[in-house]
Amino acid sequence: MVKQVVLFSLLLLGAISCGEQKKEAIENDPTKDLVDLKKLPKKIEPSAAAMELLKDWTEYNALNGAISSFYAAETKEDVLVLVDDLIEKQKLLEASTYPLEFDRPDIKSRQKVFKTYVLKIKSNMVYDINPREAVIQAIKAYNAFNNQFSIVLSSKIDTEILFDE
Repeated sequence: MVKQVVLFSLLLLGAISCGEQKKEAIENDPTKDLVDLKKLPKKIEPSAAAMELLKDWTEYNALNGAISSFYAAETKEDVLVLVDDLIEKQKLLEASTYPLEFDRPDIKSRQKVFKTYVLKIKSNMVYDINPREAVIQAIKAYNAFNNQFSIVLSSKIDTEILFDE
């Protein structure tokens, strides 16, 4: 009788365990691919005198136009495409001929800082980290890059005199 109770219990347990199993529903969260790029810092343009010199520099103008796309990006794919485009345009700018007034180390160093933050955005996207902080840093670096054009033109100090000793 004990054998029959144990056998019956095992059969009952087996029947219950082989019954209908709940499948975990994999839900596609539509907000999963969205990025929070609201309230970004405002893009600063160079001074009017600097813009006059920059208007013929096509590589700079292409990069300047691409930066504005950050404000319209909504999904991770948008940001990835934008970052890849920025990297290409930044490489073209780096290899281009700078206007004579702006062919200086301080301008080029600001550009390298901007490049660093653009690459940081790309790495954040690859490792599925929210890119918001890196985008803010990149925009601030780009604003410093643009501001440096104005500083160069408004500066009255001759650097050759300072370092001539």
